[in-house]
Amino acid sequence: MYIDLDVLIENSGYSNPNPYKTIELFWKDCGGTWAERRELISKIYADLLFDIGRKKRKLKEPRNWKSANEALTDKLSPIRTQWLKAKNFIFTSPPDYENSIKESVNSIESCLMILLNQQKGTLGKLIKSPNIDPDIGKIISQVYGLSSNKDFVRHGGVQNQVIGQLEAEFFLEFAASAIIYIKGKFK
Repeated sequence: MYIDLDVLIENSGYSNPNPYKTIELFWKDCGGTWAERRELISKIYADLLFDIGRKKRKLKEPRNWKSANEALTDKLSPIRTQWLKAKNFIFTSPPDYENSIKESVNSIESCLMILLNQQKGTLGKLIKSPNIDPDIGKIISQVYGLSSNKDFVRHGGVQNQVIGQLEAEFFLEFAASAIIYIKGKFK
């Protein structure tokens, strides 16, 4: 059943967020009641179901979403979950623009970590790869720095920021373009 669902989810352009590949592993964490099992399953598939619901309601799709999502295959497929969170944070009620920006920028860093096989690397160091044009690397670094300078986005804060949907969509679109570029440079 897991494999069948995994194939359906993958064919729909998503990564399967379910970490339980066997029923035995699922039973260890699910609790003893049906309510606890339903809650765990809902938690596992929440982002995916939210996005499917957003599509059914015909809410706006980010322009580069499809291309970026298609770039996140094979060894980059774990980033799809992070990418989906970034997108869904914009459309939740109430929206969480700060977390959308954080996940968008983190998806660029995660992409570089995987492609350069440096699991402990930071975006600032990874972006200096010879595969990345130095000027484009500077732009990506500046966007990373900009998100770090916004209180409550990548770090704690002491004053409220005026961060809205336009800012969150900007970072999401920028991350999409960066992912498409980076994946292309490492082909």
